[in-house]
Amino acid sequence: MSGYDYGNARLRARRAGLLRGPHYAALAGRDLPALVAALATTSYRPQAEAAGADLESLNRAARDHMTAALAGIRGFYRGKPGKVAAAVLGRFDVHAVLTVLRARRLGRPADAACALLVPVGAVTADAARRAAGEPDLPAAARFFAARRLPDQDTAAALLRAQARYEIDGDLARVEEAVTRTARARQARVLAEAGPEADLVATAFAREADDLNLLLALRLREDGAGAGDDDAYLPGGSVPQRALRAIQQAPGRPEAAAAADGADRETWRGPLADWSRSGDLAGLHAALLDERLRTQLKALRGGDPLAAAPVLHYVLAHQAQARNLRLLGQAAAGAISHDQARSRLIVPV
Repeated sequence: MSGYDYGNARLRARRAGLLRGPHYAALAGRDLPALVAALATTSYRPQAEAAGADLESLNRAARDHMTAALAGIRGFYRGKPGKVAAAVLGRFDVHAVLTVLRARRLGRPADAACALLVPVGAVTADAARRAAGEPDLPAAARFFAARRLPDQDTAAALLRAQARYEIDGDLARVEEAVTRTARARQARVLAEAGPEADLVATAFAREADDLNLLLALRLREDGAGAGDDDAYLPGGSVPQRALRAIQQAPGRPEAAAAADGADRETWRGPLADWSRSGDLAGLHAALLDERLRTQLKALRGGDPLAAAPVLHYVLAHQAQARNLRLLGQAAAGAISHDQARSRLIVPV
């Protein structure tokens, strides 16, 4: 017994609710009312029947369905597998903490902030709601830290960062402290889990590399010069000297050439498009699309008694929610139906 047997069997049974190719064929090309009605014939029935015929309602249905699908899966695992599952779900915890902190900084209502969350990890919906009800960012940060959320290491880093925030008001430094510490902890957990988590660790490193590339390009646009190596996420495989070369490049062609020197085949096509257009948001989307496709394929072929099925299940639901957002955008006229179809990623 590997420790993943029971949990992976539960996830395998839950995968039956994922949308397949024929589902997407039936959903594509519709207007919003027809799209929501068609969703009601799938595993999305509870969310679709409660949704209105508008894009916001569709996006909420996609998020609520993902929350229901991922809720409780941490409890399927114990010991090291449980820590790996917590690390996989940690992305949602970091998003929850940062979303609440930004909301308190901007004075946004708690309900508006919590509506954006997928509370499936250590940060529960109740904890997020209570933190979002605190009077300001330092109070919300102390709320999380006192409860060791999202984890003990990140909570300690958050507490130190909020003390500094009360002096300089620099939200970016708080976000950096939370994100970097959580990433470092996740990478450590995956390394300690041994070979059974190798595919998951590789996927996390690939994501860190993509995000660090985007950060280097943003810092370059901001004229940040040599910058601070602490700005980059830990756990990636691209050396910081390569990221600094990208950051210091004088023009887009030179930055793309410097990135090519990092020898990441998956960067070349998206970077060539960015070099021509300068569209960082488009580059982010292209990297995400390629990463989801390749990681879902690699994880699907992983050992069924190891950690790969855990991340595959989570990414499959993220891809599915993303697909519905694309179909919704097409139904609302923001993109063409052909564009939406071309970007669909069917995870099973």
